[in-house]
Amino acid sequence: MPNLTAKLARHIVGYRSAELDRAALTVAKQCVLDWYGVTLAGTNEPVARILREELAASAQGPSSIVGFNLRCSPVDAALINGATSHALDYDDVHPLIGHPTAAVLPAVLSIAEAKGRSGMDVLRAFIAGYEAAGFVGSLVMRSHYERGFHSTATLGSFGAAAAAGLLLDLDEAQMTIALGLAGTQAAGLKSMFGTMAKPFHAGRAAANGVLAARLAARGFTANPGVLEAAQGFVATQSDGDPSADLPLPRPGSLVVETLFKYHAACYLTHSSIEAIKLLRRQLSFSGPDVASIDIHVGPGHLSVCNIASPRSGLETKFSLRHTASLAACGKDTAAIQTYSDENARDATLTMVRERVTVHADRGAGRDAHVMVKTSGGQTADASFDVAIPDRDLDRQGGRLVAKFHSLADPVIGAERASMLQRQVATLDEDHDIHMLMAA
Repeated sequence: MPNLTAKLARHIVGYRSAELDRAALTVAKQCVLDWYGVTLAGTNEPVARILREELAASAQGPSSIVGFNLRCSPVDAALINGATSHALDYDDVHPLIGHPTAAVLPAVLSIAEAKGRSGMDVLRAFIAGYEAAGFVGSLVMRSHYERGFHSTATLGSFGAAAAAGLLLDLDEAQMTIALGLAGTQAAGLKSMFGTMAKPFHAGRAAANGVLAARLAARGFTANPGVLEAAQGFVATQSDGDPSADLPLPRPGSLVVETLFKYHAACYLTHSSIEAIKLLRRQLSFSGPDVASIDIHVGPGHLSVCNIASPRSGLETKFSLRHTASLAACGKDTAAIQTYSDENARDATLTMVRERVTVHADRGAGRDAHVMVKTSGGQTADASFDVAIPDRDLDRQGGRLVAKFHSLADPVIGAERASMLQRQVATLDEDHDIHMLMAA
Protein backbone atom coordinates (compact mmCIF):
# COMPACT_ATOMS: atom_id res chain seq x y z
CA MET A 1 0.00 0.00 0.00
CA PRO A 2 1.44 3.41 -0.94
CA ASN A 3 2.33 5.72 1.91
CA LEU A 4 0.07 8.53 0.77
CA THR A 5 0.57 10.70 3.84
CA ALA A 6 4.37 10.66 3.60
CA LYS A 7 4.16 11.31 -0.14
CA LEU A 8 1.88 14.29 0.44
CA ALA A 9 4.08 15.64 3.26
CA ARG A 10 7.15 15.49 1.01
CA HIS A 11 5.22 17.26 -1.74
CA ILE A 12 4.06 20.03 0.61
CA VAL A 13 7.58 20.71 1.86
CA GLY A 14 8.68 20.99 -1.77
CA TYR A 15 6.54 24.12 -2.22
CA ARG A 16 9.22 26.09 -0.39
CA SER A 17 11.30 26.03 -3.56
CA ALA A 18 8.78 24.97 -6.22
CA GLU A 19 8.51 26.93 -9.43
CA LEU A 20 5.18 28.76 -9.43
CA ASP A 21 4.12 30.27 -12.74
CA ARG A 22 2.61 33.70 -13.16
CA ALA A 23 -0.94 32.38 -13.60
CA ALA A 24 -0.81 30.53 -10.27
CA LEU A 25 0.48 33.58 -8.42
CA THR A 26 -2.06 35.83 -10.12
CA VAL A 27 -5.01 33.64 -9.17
CA ALA A 28 -3.64 33.20 -5.64
CA LYS A 29 -3.58 36.98 -5.22
CA GLN A 30 -7.11 37.15 -6.63
CA CYS A 31 -8.14 34.63 -3.96
CA VAL A 32 -6.57 36.83 -1.28
CA LEU A 33 -8.32 39.98 -2.56
CA ASP A 34 -11.68 38.23 -2.82
CA TRP A 35 -11.20 36.81 0.69
CA TYR A 36 -10.60 40.27 2.14
CA GLY A 37 -13.73 41.61 0.49
CA VAL A 38 -16.03 38.89 1.77
CA THR A 39 -14.37 38.92 5.20
CA LEU A 40 -14.74 42.65 5.70
CA ALA A 41 -18.35 42.46 4.54
CA GLY A 42 -18.98 39.60 6.95
CA THR A 43 -17.67 41.33 10.07
CA ASN A 44 -21.13 42.47 11.18
CA GLU A 45 -22.76 39.08 10.74
CA PRO A 46 -23.95 37.48 13.99
CA VAL A 47 -21.63 34.49 13.66
CA ALA A 48 -18.62 36.82 13.44
CA ARG A 49 -19.76 39.01 16.32
CA ILE A 50 -20.45 36.08 18.62
CA LEU A 51 -17.06 34.50 17.95
CA ARG A 52 -15.26 37.80 18.54
CA GLU A 53 -17.10 38.26 21.82
CA GLU A 54 -16.33 34.71 22.90
CA LEU A 55 -12.69 34.49 21.83
CA ALA A 56 -11.19 37.93 21.27
CA ALA A 57 -12.93 40.45 23.53
CA SER A 58 -10.25 40.31 26.22
CA ALA A 59 -7.62 38.23 24.43
CA GLN A 60 -4.09 39.15 23.47
CA GLY A 61 -1.77 37.61 20.95
CA PRO A 62 0.25 38.14 17.76
CA SER A 63 -2.50 37.58 15.18
CA SER A 64 -5.03 40.15 13.94
CA ILE A 65 -8.78 39.96 13.57
CA VAL A 66 -9.54 41.47 10.16
CA GLY A 67 -11.47 44.73 10.36
CA PHE A 68 -10.84 45.29 14.08
CA ASN A 69 -8.08 46.48 16.36
CA LEU A 70 -8.09 43.08 18.05
CA ARG A 71 -5.39 40.48 18.41
CA CYS A 72 -5.44 36.97 19.80
CA SER A 73 -3.71 33.62 19.48
CA PRO A 74 -3.05 32.28 15.97
CA VAL A 75 -5.54 29.45 16.55
CA ASP A 76 -8.36 31.78 17.62
CA ALA A 77 -7.57 34.35 14.92
CA ALA A 78 -7.79 31.61 12.29
CA LEU A 79 -11.13 30.51 13.70
CA ILE A 80 -12.65 33.99 13.82
CA ASN A 81 -11.31 35.16 10.45
CA GLY A 82 -12.22 31.89 8.78
CA ALA A 83 -15.79 31.88 10.03
CA THR A 84 -16.18 35.57 9.17
CA SER A 85 -14.98 35.01 5.61
CA HIS A 86 -17.59 32.30 5.05
CA ALA A 87 -20.41 34.09 6.89
CA LEU A 88 -21.96 35.43 3.70
CA ASP A 89 -21.27 32.28 1.64
CA TYR A 90 -19.77 34.58 -0.99
CA ASP A 91 -16.23 33.17 -1.04
CA ASP A 92 -14.50 31.13 -3.72
CA VAL A 93 -15.02 27.49 -4.64
CA HIS A 94 -13.10 24.46 -5.92
CA PRO A 95 -14.95 21.23 -6.83
CA LEU A 96 -12.48 18.99 -4.95
CA ILE A 97 -12.48 21.05 -1.75
CA GLY A 98 -15.55 23.20 -1.30
CA HIS A 99 -14.49 26.67 -0.19
CA PRO A 100 -10.68 26.52 -0.12
CA THR A 101 -9.62 30.06 0.69
CA ALA A 102 -11.92 30.48 3.71
CA ALA A 103 -10.33 27.40 5.28
CA VAL A 104 -6.69 27.84 4.27
CA LEU A 105 -5.90 31.56 4.08
CA PRO A 106 -6.88 32.45 7.69
CA ALA A 107 -4.43 29.79 8.88
CA VAL A 108 -1.72 31.23 6.62
CA LEU A 109 -2.25 34.82 7.74
CA SER A 110 -2.40 34.02 11.45
CA ILE A 111 0.94 32.18 11.35
CA ALA A 112 2.60 34.50 8.84
CA GLU A 113 1.80 37.56 10.92
CA ALA A 114 3.00 35.92 14.13
CA LYS A 115 6.24 34.83 12.46
CA GLY A 116 6.85 37.96 10.37
CA ARG A 117 6.85 36.08 7.08
CA SER A 118 6.92 37.72 3.65
CA GLY A 119 4.15 38.11 1.11
CA MET A 120 5.75 35.48 -1.11
CA ASP A 121 5.84 33.11 1.86
CA VAL A 122 2.11 33.73 2.26
CA LEU A 123 1.40 32.91 -1.38
CA ARG A 124 3.55 29.77 -1.37
CA ALA A 125 1.94 28.47 1.82
CA PHE A 126 -1.54 29.32 0.58
CA ILE A 127 -1.05 27.50 -2.73
CA ALA A 128 0.55 24.51 -0.96
CA GLY A 129 -2.32 24.23 1.51
CA TYR A 130 -4.97 24.73 -1.15
CA GLU A 131 -3.49 22.00 -3.30
CA ALA A 132 -2.89 19.62 -0.40
CA ALA A 133 -6.60 19.88 0.40
CA GLY A 134 -7.33 19.23 -3.26
CA PHE A 135 -5.19 16.09 -3.26
CA VAL A 136 -7.02 14.69 -0.24
CA GLY A 137 -10.24 15.64 -2.01
CA SER A 138 -9.19 13.57 -5.04
CA LEU A 139 -8.95 10.55 -2.72
CA VAL A 140 -12.38 10.88 -1.10
CA MET A 141 -14.74 12.96 -3.24
CA ARG A 142 -17.64 12.73 -4.18
CA SER A 143 -18.66 9.94 -1.83
CA HIS A 144 -17.31 11.90 1.15
CA TYR A 145 -19.64 14.80 0.38
CA GLU A 146 -22.57 12.53 -0.39
CA ARG A 147 -22.20 10.87 3.01
CA GLY A 148 -23.01 14.23 4.57
CA PHE A 149 -19.56 15.65 5.31
CA HIS A 150 -18.91 19.32 4.58
CA SER A 151 -15.68 19.15 2.61
CA THR A 152 -14.71 22.75 3.38
CA ALA A 153 -14.49 21.72 7.02
CA THR A 154 -12.83 18.35 6.58
CA LEU A 155 -10.52 18.80 3.60
CA GLY A 156 -9.90 22.37 4.67
CA SER A 157 -8.37 21.08 7.91
CA PHE A 158 -5.72 19.22 5.90
CA GLY A 159 -5.05 22.26 3.72
CA ALA A 160 -4.73 24.59 6.69
CA ALA A 161 -2.33 22.20 8.43
CA ALA A 162 -0.18 21.93 5.31
CA ALA A 163 -0.03 25.69 4.87
CA ALA A 164 0.67 26.41 8.53
CA GLY A 165 3.27 23.67 8.65
CA LEU A 166 5.09 25.13 5.68
CA LEU A 167 5.30 28.52 7.40
CA LEU A 168 6.49 26.87 10.63
CA ASP A 169 9.30 25.13 8.71
CA LEU A 170 8.13 21.63 9.56
CA ASP A 171 10.21 18.85 8.04
CA GLU A 172 8.65 15.89 6.23
CA ALA A 173 8.24 13.76 9.36
CA GLN A 174 6.65 16.62 11.30
CA MET A 175 4.37 17.38 8.35
CA THR A 176 2.98 13.83 8.41
CA ILE A 177 2.13 14.35 12.08
CA ALA A 178 0.46 17.68 11.31
CA LEU A 179 -1.63 15.96 8.64
CA GLY A 180 -2.54 13.23 11.11
CA LEU A 181 -3.63 15.78 13.70
CA ALA A 182 -5.63 17.61 11.04
CA GLY A 183 -7.34 14.41 9.97
CA THR A 184 -8.33 13.38 13.45
CA GLN A 185 -9.89 16.81 14.07
CA ALA A 186 -11.61 17.06 10.68
CA ALA A 187 -15.37 17.37 11.06
CA GLY A 188 -18.35 19.20 9.63
CA LEU A 189 -21.87 18.13 8.67
CA LYS A 190 -23.88 19.27 5.67
CA SER A 191 -26.99 19.07 7.84
CA MET A 192 -25.77 22.35 9.35
CA PHE A 193 -26.18 24.28 6.09
CA GLY A 194 -28.39 27.33 6.48
CA THR A 195 -27.17 27.96 10.05
CA MET A 196 -24.19 29.68 11.68
CA ALA A 197 -22.53 26.28 11.96
CA LYS A 198 -21.67 26.31 8.24
CA PRO A 199 -19.31 29.32 8.40
CA PHE A 200 -18.09 27.99 11.75
CA HIS A 201 -16.90 24.94 9.79
CA ALA A 202 -14.52 27.06 7.72
CA GLY A 203 -13.11 28.78 10.79
CA ARG A 204 -12.80 25.49 12.61
CA ALA A 205 -10.86 24.02 9.67
CA ALA A 206 -8.41 26.93 9.72
CA ALA A 207 -7.99 26.63 13.48
CA ASN A 208 -7.58 22.85 13.27
CA GLY A 209 -4.74 23.30 10.82
CA VAL A 210 -2.94 25.93 12.86
CA LEU A 211 -3.18 23.86 16.02
CA ALA A 212 -2.08 20.70 14.22
CA ALA A 213 1.02 22.36 12.78
CA ARG A 214 1.96 24.09 16.04
CA LEU A 215 1.63 20.86 18.02
CA ALA A 216 3.63 18.92 15.43
CA ALA A 217 6.39 21.51 15.72
CA ARG A 218 6.51 20.83 19.47
CA GLY A 219 6.89 17.07 19.06
CA PHE A 220 3.27 16.00 19.45
CA THR A 221 2.55 12.54 18.04
CA ALA A 222 -0.10 11.12 15.74
CA ASN A 223 -0.46 8.25 13.30
CA PRO A 224 1.80 9.28 10.38
CA GLY A 225 -0.40 7.36 7.93
CA VAL A 226 -3.71 9.14 8.43
CA LEU A 227 -4.72 8.88 4.78
CA GLU A 228 -3.90 5.24 4.08
CA ALA A 229 -4.38 3.62 7.50
CA ALA A 230 -6.98 0.84 7.82
CA GLN A 231 -9.19 3.09 9.94
CA GLY A 232 -7.80 6.32 8.55
CA PHE A 233 -9.47 9.26 6.90
CA VAL A 234 -10.05 7.76 3.44
CA ALA A 235 -11.39 4.43 4.72
CA THR A 236 -13.75 5.83 7.33
CA GLN A 237 -15.10 8.92 5.58
CA SER A 238 -15.49 7.88 1.96
CA ASP A 239 -15.85 5.05 -0.50
CA GLY A 240 -12.36 5.86 -1.77
CA ASP A 241 -9.54 3.35 -2.05
CA PRO A 242 -6.73 3.99 0.48
CA SER A 243 -4.41 1.94 -1.72
CA ALA A 244 -4.93 4.17 -4.74
CA ASP A 245 -1.65 5.85 -5.67
CA LEU A 246 -3.07 8.99 -7.25
CA PRO A 247 -0.74 11.61 -8.76
CA LEU A 248 0.05 14.71 -6.76
CA PRO A 249 -0.87 18.06 -8.30
CA ARG A 250 1.79 20.00 -10.15
CA PRO A 251 2.42 23.10 -7.99
CA GLY A 252 0.02 25.80 -9.09
CA SER A 253 -2.20 23.52 -11.17
CA LEU A 254 -5.20 23.43 -8.82
CA VAL A 255 -5.30 27.03 -7.63
CA VAL A 256 -5.81 28.23 -11.21
CA GLU A 257 -9.05 26.21 -11.28
CA THR A 258 -10.59 28.44 -8.59
CA LEU A 259 -14.19 29.41 -9.22
CA PHE A 260 -15.26 32.81 -7.91
CA LYS A 261 -18.75 33.77 -6.84
CA TYR A 262 -20.56 36.78 -8.26
CA HIS A 263 -23.87 36.09 -6.51
CA ALA A 264 -24.11 36.15 -2.72
CA ALA A 265 -25.76 32.73 -2.42
CA CYS A 266 -24.81 29.05 -2.43
CA TYR A 267 -22.65 28.33 -5.46
CA LEU A 268 -24.98 25.59 -6.70
CA THR A 269 -27.64 28.24 -7.31
CA HIS A 270 -25.41 30.31 -9.59
CA SER A 271 -25.87 28.43 -12.87
CA SER A 272 -29.65 28.76 -12.51
CA ILE A 273 -29.35 32.45 -11.67
CA GLU A 274 -27.17 33.09 -14.72
CA ALA A 275 -29.53 31.14 -17.00
CA ILE A 276 -32.56 33.08 -15.75
CA LYS A 277 -30.75 36.38 -16.26
CA LEU A 278 -30.07 35.36 -19.86
CA LEU A 279 -33.73 34.48 -20.38
CA ARG A 280 -34.93 37.67 -18.72
CA ARG A 281 -32.89 39.71 -21.20
CA GLN A 282 -34.17 37.56 -24.06
CA LEU A 283 -37.88 37.68 -23.17
CA SER A 284 -37.94 41.04 -21.32
CA PHE A 285 -40.23 39.76 -18.58
CA SER A 286 -40.66 40.92 -15.01
CA GLY A 287 -41.23 38.57 -12.10
CA PRO A 288 -45.05 38.65 -11.98
CA ASP A 289 -45.15 37.89 -15.73
CA VAL A 290 -43.73 34.43 -15.04
CA ALA A 291 -46.18 31.56 -15.43
CA SER A 292 -43.61 28.88 -14.60
CA ILE A 293 -39.90 28.28 -14.23
CA ASP A 294 -38.54 24.76 -14.53
CA ILE A 295 -34.99 24.27 -13.27
CA HIS A 296 -33.16 21.09 -14.25
CA VAL A 297 -30.08 20.33 -12.13
CA GLY A 298 -28.08 17.39 -10.83
CA PRO A 299 -29.48 15.40 -7.87
CA GLY A 300 -26.70 16.64 -5.61
CA HIS A 301 -28.32 20.07 -5.56
CA LEU A 302 -31.28 18.74 -3.59
CA SER A 303 -29.28 18.10 -0.43
CA VAL A 304 -27.47 21.44 -0.56
CA CYS A 305 -29.62 24.28 -1.86
CA ASN A 306 -33.20 23.15 -2.21
CA ILE A 307 -34.90 24.73 0.80
CA ALA A 308 -38.38 24.95 -0.70
CA SER A 309 -39.86 27.71 1.48
CA PRO A 310 -37.04 29.62 3.18
CA ARG A 311 -38.04 31.59 6.26
CA SER A 312 -34.90 33.70 6.73
CA GLY A 313 -32.40 35.60 4.65
CA LEU A 314 -29.78 32.98 5.40
CA GLU A 315 -32.05 30.19 4.22
CA THR A 316 -32.78 32.02 0.95
CA LYS A 317 -29.12 31.58 0.01
CA PHE A 318 -29.75 27.82 -0.05
CA SER A 319 -33.00 27.88 -2.00
CA LEU A 320 -32.97 27.28 -5.75
CA ARG A 321 -36.60 28.36 -5.90
CA HIS A 322 -36.03 31.62 -4.05
CA THR A 323 -32.84 32.60 -5.89
CA ALA A 324 -34.64 31.86 -9.16
CA SER A 325 -37.40 34.20 -8.04
CA LEU A 326 -34.87 36.89 -7.18
CA ALA A 327 -33.28 36.61 -10.63
CA ALA A 328 -36.67 36.56 -12.37
CA CYS A 329 -37.76 39.69 -10.49
CA GLY A 330 -34.57 41.54 -11.42
CA LYS A 331 -33.19 41.74 -7.90
CA ASP A 332 -29.45 42.31 -7.46
CA THR A 333 -28.25 38.82 -6.60
CA ALA A 334 -24.72 40.14 -6.06
CA ALA A 335 -25.80 42.40 -3.18
CA ILE A 336 -25.63 40.86 0.27
CA GLN A 337 -28.65 42.86 1.46
CA THR A 338 -30.83 41.09 -1.13
CA TYR A 339 -30.75 37.95 1.04
CA SER A 340 -32.74 39.45 3.87
CA ASP A 341 -35.47 38.18 6.16
CA GLU A 342 -37.77 40.75 4.60
CA ASN A 343 -37.17 39.40 1.08
CA ALA A 344 -37.71 35.86 2.34
CA ARG A 345 -41.30 36.95 3.15
CA ASP A 346 -41.85 39.41 0.28
CA ALA A 347 -45.24 38.77 -1.34
CA THR A 348 -44.09 39.15 -4.96
CA LEU A 349 -40.99 37.03 -4.46
CA THR A 350 -42.91 34.28 -2.71
CA MET A 351 -45.58 34.32 -5.43
CA VAL A 352 -42.96 33.83 -8.15
CA ARG A 353 -41.13 31.28 -5.99
CA GLU A 354 -44.28 29.14 -5.91
CA ARG A 355 -44.13 28.97 -9.71
CA VAL A 356 -40.65 27.42 -9.70
CA THR A 357 -40.19 23.66 -10.00
CA VAL A 358 -36.83 21.97 -9.44
CA HIS A 359 -36.06 18.78 -11.36
CA ALA A 360 -33.07 16.66 -10.28
CA ASP A 361 -32.65 14.97 -13.65
CA ARG A 362 -29.24 16.09 -14.89
CA GLY A 363 -25.73 14.75 -14.32
CA ALA A 364 -23.55 15.33 -11.30
CA GLY A 365 -22.19 18.70 -12.44
CA ARG A 366 -22.96 22.26 -11.37
CA ASP A 367 -24.71 23.24 -14.59
CA ALA A 368 -28.39 24.06 -14.93
CA HIS A 369 -30.95 24.04 -17.70
CA VAL A 370 -33.84 26.45 -17.19
CA MET A 371 -37.13 26.86 -19.04
CA VAL A 372 -39.31 29.94 -18.52
CA LYS A 373 -42.93 30.35 -19.59
CA THR A 374 -44.56 33.75 -19.34
CA SER A 375 -48.22 34.54 -18.77
CA GLY A 376 -48.25 35.91 -22.31
CA GLY A 377 -47.38 32.51 -23.75
CA GLN A 378 -43.71 33.07 -24.48
CA THR A 379 -41.30 30.23 -23.75
CA ALA A 380 -37.53 30.01 -23.85
CA ASP A 381 -34.81 27.91 -22.31
CA ALA A 382 -31.13 28.34 -21.55
CA SER A 383 -28.25 26.41 -20.02
CA PHE A 384 -25.34 27.73 -17.97
CA ASP A 385 -22.36 26.18 -16.18
CA VAL A 386 -20.48 28.28 -13.63
CA ALA A 387 -18.06 25.38 -13.00
CA ILE A 388 -15.88 26.38 -15.95
CA PRO A 389 -12.95 28.56 -14.77
CA ASP A 390 -12.39 31.88 -16.53
CA ARG A 391 -9.12 31.62 -18.46
CA ASP A 392 -9.04 35.37 -19.08
CA LEU A 393 -7.34 36.34 -15.83
CA ASP A 394 -7.44 40.06 -16.60
CA ARG A 395 -11.22 39.91 -17.06
CA GLN A 396 -11.57 37.82 -13.92
CA GLY A 397 -9.37 40.27 -12.04
CA GLY A 398 -11.50 43.19 -13.13
CA ARG A 399 -14.70 41.51 -11.94
CA LEU A 400 -13.07 40.66 -8.61
CA VAL A 401 -11.79 44.21 -8.06
CA ALA A 402 -15.32 45.51 -8.63
CA LYS A 403 -16.72 42.89 -6.25
CA PHE A 404 -14.06 43.70 -3.65
CA HIS A 405 -14.83 47.42 -3.65
CA SER A 406 -18.58 46.81 -3.48
CA LEU A 407 -17.96 44.81 -0.30
CA ALA A 408 -15.01 46.59 1.31
CA ASP A 409 -15.72 50.28 0.60
CA PRO A 410 -18.82 50.46 2.84
CA VAL A 411 -16.85 48.89 5.69
CA ILE A 412 -13.43 50.54 5.62
CA GLY A 413 -13.90 53.38 3.14
CA ALA A 414 -12.82 53.67 -0.48
CA GLU A 415 -9.36 55.05 0.33
CA ARG A 416 -8.36 52.25 2.70
CA ALA A 417 -9.91 49.68 0.39
CA SER A 418 -7.85 50.98 -2.55
CA MET A 419 -4.70 50.80 -0.44
CA LEU A 420 -5.51 47.22 0.56
CA GLN A 421 -6.17 46.31 -3.06
CA ARG A 422 -2.73 47.63 -4.06
CA GLN A 423 -1.07 45.73 -1.22
CA VAL A 424 -2.62 42.47 -2.35
CA ALA A 425 -1.66 43.16 -5.98
CA THR A 426 2.01 43.43 -4.95
CA LEU A 427 1.92 40.74 -2.27
CA ASP A 428 4.65 38.71 -3.97
CA GLU A 429 6.96 41.74 -3.66
CA ASP A 430 6.25 42.56 0.01
CA HIS A 431 8.79 41.61 2.64
CA ASP A 432 6.48 42.22 5.58
CA ILE A 433 2.74 41.54 5.76
CA HIS A 434 2.02 43.58 8.90
CA MET A 435 0.58 46.45 6.83
CA LEU A 436 -1.66 43.97 5.03
CA MET A 437 -3.01 42.74 8.34
CA ALA A 438 -3.83 46.28 9.47
CA ALA A 439 -6.91 46.33 7.23
